[in-house]
Amino acid sequence: MTTPAWPSENAPATWKRKAAAKAEPALRRGVRFIDAAVLGLIALVVVLVSMPRLRRFALRENETDAIRALRVLADDALAGPDALRSGDLGGLLAASSSHRVRLEDVEVLDDGRLRRHGYLFSATEVAPGRTVLLAWPWDHGRTGLAAFAIEPGAEPVGVANEDGRFSGPDRPPPADLDREDTGWSRITSPAATD
Repeated sequence: MTTPAWPSENAPATWKRKAAAKAEPALRRGVRFIDAAVLGLIALVVVLVSMPRLRRFALRENETDAIRALRVLADDALAGPDALRSGDLGGLLAASSSHRVRLEDVEVLDDGRLRRHGYLFSATEVAPGRTVLLAWPWDHGRTGLAAFAIEPGAEPVGVANEDGRFSGPDRPPPADLDREDTGWSRITSPAATD
């Protein structure tokens, strides 16, 4: 003889209530504490592993955007060299209406330099008629790592800047790209070809 798991229709009402009362705590219990703790620890490990990777991704994106912005500014400097003669990138920005689309979120600082996506941009005349455009992190380690430079009509170069010596408005990188002791080297990352 077998006992039904749930009372049949013709079972006494008290037996139905007792069976329902026994089944109810099992349903209310849901996920046990140990199961919840294990799930919580797994989530914590995922977060701890992911955060550094997300941080590196954000820094790399800022660096890639800096190289792209340098290329845009260098192209515009070639197209309108008079706008850059003062060394004021704000003037170069104002001379080209296409910047509203390509560099829509750029901030022009009081001294004519630009700030975009955690990077500072400036133009320096290293010799008569020879200007170098520079980009370096606003806050090394937080907004970017490497520094970049480009001469209008040339390919960009970069320096790893691991020690953070080029960071913020008061510590720009050197504009003399020909000196070997400055550490400038050709960029070989995918961002160089964007």
